[in-house]
Amino acid sequence: MPNHFELKVLEGKLGLKLTREKYARINNKSSFQGTMIGCDYVNEKMRIYTDEWCKNHFEECMKNYDLNMEYFSLLDNNEFNLEIDKFLKQNEGFVEVSDLNLYHMKPGYYLMVLDEYCQVYIGTTNDIKKRIRQHWSGNKHFDRLLLPMGAVDSSILSIDSFRAFDTTRIFAYITEKIFDNEDKFINEFSSKFVCNRLSGGKFKGIGLLSSIMMMKSRKLK
Repeated sequence: MPNHFELKVLEGKLGLKLTREKYARINNKSSFQGTMIGCDYVNEKMRIYTDEWCKNHFEECMKNYDLNMEYFSLLDNNEFNLEIDKFLKQNEGFVEVSDLNLYHMKPGYYLMVLDEYCQVYIGTTNDIKKRIRQHWSGNKHFDRLLLPMGAVDSSILSIDSFRAFDTTRIFAYITEKIFDNEDKFINEFSSKFVCNRLSGGKFKGIGLLSSIMMMKSRKLK
């Protein structure tokens, strides 16, 4: 079993690196509590999508995936690294992580670096080790791959779609004051280098409306 940042990681069905072949796995069961506008259901009560809707959504997800990959390929790696260096100089609380076990039950902020894609993800949590493991082992539900649904040309690829080995560097800042500075840290990077789909900080409001208010997007074409 391979190690990554001194943690044992399982390859599982999705592998240890993001691939096009394993990106979108069709699931006809809705992950939302209620029915969604624009979705077609075989059974609304059970929230089961039609085969046709699943086929169309799959095609949209794959088109969005390809657009994101093309977008990443045009980013400048030197500029990306300069922004990381600048961020670390301005925020000296962040230190590079070599062993995630040292962050078990440690609260604070974390910066995940995906060098191959020139992307960073900034998060905050009560347990840095646990949260990063959740990103690595998570599987974005089929009907949540696009945010918002149908946004083929603007949806940001979720951090939970990347796999463990896509994270090449990690920086962490241990502090009890979580959430307060998450949005500030996110905005210190150019948006083209950030794969956060939502603004930082605690959700203000309830459910879908709150998500819409905090939603981020990028122009992919």
